[in-house]
Amino acid sequence: MTKISIVVPCFNQEEFIGETLESVLRQSYSDWECIVVNDGSTDGSEGIIQQYANKDSRFLPFTRANAGVAAARNFGFSQATGALFVPLDGDDKIHTDFLKLCAECFAEHPDTELVHCKTKRIGESNKIWRLPEYSYEKLLWQNMIVNTTMYRREGFFRIGGYSSEMIHGFEDWEFYVRLLSPQSKVRFVDAPLYLYRVKKSSRSTELVTSGKVEESQRLIFMRNRAKYEQFLDNPISVFGQRMKEFAPFYSSRYRRQVRYMHMAYAGVIVVLLAVGAFLLGHH
Repeated sequence: MTKISIVVPCFNQEEFIGETLESVLRQSYSDWECIVVNDGSTDGSEGIIQQYANKDSRFLPFTRANAGVAAARNFGFSQATGALFVPLDGDDKIHTDFLKLCAECFAEHPDTELVHCKTKRIGESNKIWRLPEYSYEKLLWQNMIVNTTMYRREGFFRIGGYSSEMIHGFEDWEFYVRLLSPQSKVRFVDAPLYLYRVKKSSRSTELVTSGKVEESQRLIFMRNRAKYEQFLDNPISVFGQRMKEFAPFYSSRYRRQVRYMHMAYAGVIVVLLAVGAFLLGHH
């Protein structure tokens, strides 16, 4: 059995960190260690983390000054002893069979560099997160791999981990751009094994509301300019090709939204007709 190292950065996640660590504790795959990095929390997170460390010696707690999620992950993985790495944020969860099914991909396909899976939203939303099908060429222009995946230890250290420059977000996207290549073997588990928490306020929403999206995108390009240069001789053609690839995804999502809207309208009309018939019958 291959040992798996999970790193959980936690900054003021008192409300959710217990659920996150419980989802790790309940894994059907037993050969794991979970390095929990308390990234300068000022709430009760540290106490909850320590409770799990006392409960199971596979939880390894560390506390350090706040330095951001990328630095916390890098620190955590620098302490890791496993051959396979999994990043997991302190407010998300993984299905009981996440480690088992992802590890099986590496065992069955030794050339695998990364495994990702279908994602279900929890919290403010309760839907499957529909993302475009992966290809490295598309990854350069839009991220379609979620934060919690499984990849090889040597890959992480080969590229130097996550970039601490990506302080506003998209650090996972930038990491995947460096980790992978057009030749990389990326496997997909078609089951909702990653549970991504949607909150009214999160790093993702703050990235948008603070206007830092373009800055983060520019950093991805600048840090990986050589990987993009092959496409810059004819950017119009590249843009057209990417539109063809992404349009079906967005078009299908739009059609679903319209269909749901029509169904909702139809439901309202049925209710109104029923109420009208009831009132007429009692006159």
